[in-house]
Amino acid sequence: MATTAERKPSIEYRADIDGLRAIAVLLVLIFHGGLALFPSGYIGVDIFFVISGYLTTSIIMSSLEKGTFSFRGFYTRRIWRLQPAIIALLIVTLLITTLLYLPSDYVDFLKSEKYTSLLISNQYFSKVTSGYATPDAASLPLLHTWSLAIEWQWYLALPLGLWLLNRYVAKRVFKATVLGLTLAAMALALYLSYAYPDRNYYFFTARIFELMIGSCAVIFSRETFRLKRLSASVICVLALATLLYCATREDILSGFPGYHAIAVCLATAVLLFRGIGDASVTSKLLAFRPLVFVGALSYSLYVWHWPILAVMSYLGIALTPLVQVMYFGATFVIGYLSFVLIEKRFRKARAGFGKTLIWLMIVPAIALSLLHSAGDRNEGWPNRFNQGSNNLFNGLKASVPANREACLGVSDGADPGCIMGAAQAKPQVLLMGDSYSNHYWGFVETLARDADLAVLAQGYPACLALPNIYLYNWYKAKNALYQKCHNAAQRYYEMIANNHFRYVIIGQFWEAYLTDAIVTRLEDPRSAELSQQRLGVALRQALDIIVRSGATPVFLMNTLPMPAGINECLLKQVKLRGLLGSAEQSTQCASVPWSNDEDPTLAMLFSQLQGEYPSLIVIDPKSLQCKDGACTTTVDGLPVYRDMGHMTDYASYRFGEMYLKRFGNPFKGGH
Repeated sequence: MATTAERKPSIEYRADIDGLRAIAVLLVLIFHGGLALFPSGYIGVDIFFVISGYLTTSIIMSSLEKGTFSFRGFYTRRIWRLQPAIIALLIVTLLITTLLYLPSDYVDFLKSEKYTSLLISNQYFSKVTSGYATPDAASLPLLHTWSLAIEWQWYLALPLGLWLLNRYVAKRVFKATVLGLTLAAMALALYLSYAYPDRNYYFFTARIFELMIGSCAVIFSRETFRLKRLSASVICVLALATLLYCATREDILSGFPGYHAIAVCLATAVLLFRGIGDASVTSKLLAFRPLVFVGALSYSLYVWHWPILAVMSYLGIALTPLVQVMYFGATFVIGYLSFVLIEKRFRKARAGFGKTLIWLMIVPAIALSLLHSAGDRNEGWPNRFNQGSNNLFNGLKASVPANREACLGVSDGADPGCIMGAAQAKPQVLLMGDSYSNHYWGFVETLARDADLAVLAQGYPACLALPNIYLYNWYKAKNALYQKCHNAAQRYYEMIANNHFRYVIIGQFWEAYLTDAIVTRLEDPRSAELSQQRLGVALRQALDIIVRSGATPVFLMNTLPMPAGINECLLKQVKLRGLLGSAEQSTQCASVPWSNDEDPTLAMLFSQLQGEYPSLIVIDPKSLQCKDGACTTTVDGLPVYRDMGHMTDYASYRFGEMYLKRFGNPFKGGH
């Protein structure tokens, strides 16, 4: 049976914990700052979670033991500790994005502000980003608030959980219950790492074990337990080495948090554990004054470091060595000012629970929710920019087909909204492939209308739409087959066999699949050479099915892959109202050099296929986009690219018109 002395935590100040905070925040800052020292420096957040679990559990357990615990008091203190800096963050980023962010991006930002104020930004970012540390997340100023949302979700669960356990669970099984819950949470995290490797990074259910490990470091500590200095030092040095090892790994992000996160959290718990962490020589090292100073600033540093990087990314400012120095300098200056003027000043509660909840939580949430609704209704207030910019926004928006996005991720052919082109009762053309087939909607529709054909558009993200193959460890499949893609492709070829289309168009980002990912079953050996062989076999099988059905096969090649930073360059003048982004600069990046080289593997394969299948039509948009060693990145002054290299709908339609004028209509052939 556990005695009161065994369960009694300590909340006395430990400088080494601030030192550990410093290590955590420095890992995050260095990782986000683009330095190669710590490729997995994001584990600093996991260290923070364990520390948070340790300290909040210490506070609550101490109050419960003394009989002074109050839910109202706990939440009042937490709100005043965290919310003033967050409110300042929301206000400052709102002002900056109002000035710089383009209408659609601004609406997205307002939505992220709403969800941040509602304490569920982790759920929002899990849905709108393709993963953590991905290009589509780089310019989201509030992305880092996902961890603060998880902190608040922890604060909602922990006090009630500890209060219930303390009241209704016998002391002799208290520790066993906590340990069992922690192990169950750990098992859940490992399952989520396998089942949702692209989104579990943001899940509270995938992170709660980290905070619970911090709780265990408190609950399993005893006043009478203390290792000898040598033994404690050996254990804690190994714990620090574990943190360093995990921070320097280059390949652990997929499915994180998983086993590496467990190792990080256990190592952190060892450094926190009373009688081990505070008995080790590492406690002296972590109590080094500069580290303690950085640790004291860690919350403010974390709050302000990411918006600096996000805005720079949005403006296309590369992280050169000079810019990196400026980033670190600005982070520490702003972090220190925030600590002194906001965090330190408002740390103690200034009002009771009711007023605190209303003014620091409810009012901001309502105000930002209303602001997002207004921004959405007004399409991001494009009149924030000049008339020329509004013409650009309107031109891009006017070309977006109403149903195009809804036809990505489908493969049943049942939605009549996925039929475009000429008004026909039954589609005579099938357009299929990955998301790059979807971005050709305007191109294909232009040709189809000219040929009086109706087109059924079906697409599946990151899916090589060929028969009898699988993609391994691809898209949302971690160490597994991308089954949904295989199933979609199977349905496509059943449709082809049953519907007797006149043309079947396959549009893919072909170069993306030149990896070792193509297999025919889970047990297949994998290599780039074997994948290329399987690609050739699958393409021939696809062509055989199409030709046997009586259809003419059409391969759509890809545009020039989106040059890095091209839209940031093109739109910099718009974002900065011409103050720093000059028209000359925009003109310079309106085209990029092109070596005229195709991937030799694909070039040879497609040449062979055209010889083997005389009816095969190959359409290459680069014949429109590229000429004389350069490729255009604008059409009529509007960007060719939108997100992650997909064409804008305006460019897609215009390329279709240009193709008709230059090459005629390939769909007016012999059928």
